[in-house]
Order: sequence, then structure tokens, then C-alpha cells
Amino acid sequence: MRSALWPLQAAIFERLSTDEELNERVTGVFDAVSKDQQKPYVTMGDDDVAPFETKTSNGEEINVVLHCWSDYNGKKEAQQVLSLMLQALTNKPLEIEGFSLCRFVMRGMQVITDIDGYTRHGILRMRYIINNREDERNGRFIKR
Repeated sequence: MRSALWPLQAAIFERLSTDEELNERVTGVFDAVSKDQQKPYVTMGDDDVAPFETKTSNGEEINVVLHCWSDYNGKKEAQQVLSLMLQALTNKPLEIEGFSLCRFVMRGMQVITDIDGYTRHGILRMRYIINNREDERNGRFIKR
């Protein structure tokens, strides 16, 4: 078995960084961001993975956390950016190279005031259930 973690992150990054409506509102989508990056922007967060196996397939349940950052005086901008992120990720299923996406769901969304007392920090939590496409020569069923 191999992990879909990196291919999923690449697919999410590609979807967010090429979504026109989202990118009209943010200065960029980043895996790592410099300290002087102008807000608002989106960053990839920490993920967690749990394997699963059935009689016909194996794969992973991957919980993904995404962030947006805003200097707007209030929650409005961060809430709007989160909504655009969710729209970009759910308007059609992601294509994950070498894997089959079974289902996905939003687990939660919130906006908090960062520790500096000013920056608004939006958090989007998504869950992806992904089947590992094993080589048919291994004698396993490939669920697509």
C-alpha cells in the first residue's frame, strides 16, 4: 500500500491555486509563506491519515486542514475566502493521480482572531476517503 497524502495535497493545491474566483480575492495559495506576504492568503495546514481495508479495497481516510489569513477589521473577509475555498474544492471531485476518490465532506469551518489580536484566521477542515488503486497483477480488486 502507498499513501495518497502527497497526491491529495498536490490536487488540493492545484484546485485552489487555479480557481479564478478565489484568486481574485487572495494574494496566493501557499504550502509555506514568507513573513511579509500580503494578506489575504491561503495556506496548506496539517493533515492526519488513517488507513482502512475491506475485502475489496484498501485506502486512507485523510483529514485536511486549510487556512486563510486576513487583515480585514472583522470576520467578513475570512468568511468569504473560506466560502470560496469550499466552493473550489466541492464544485467537482478532485482528480488524485494514482488514486480513486470515494467521497469527501466538509468537517468544519471557523474564523478566529489570531494571537496578535488583529489577524483573522480562517480554518477549513475537509475529510477525503481515498482508495488505493493496486496493480491488477497483485490479484486485488480495483475499485474505481
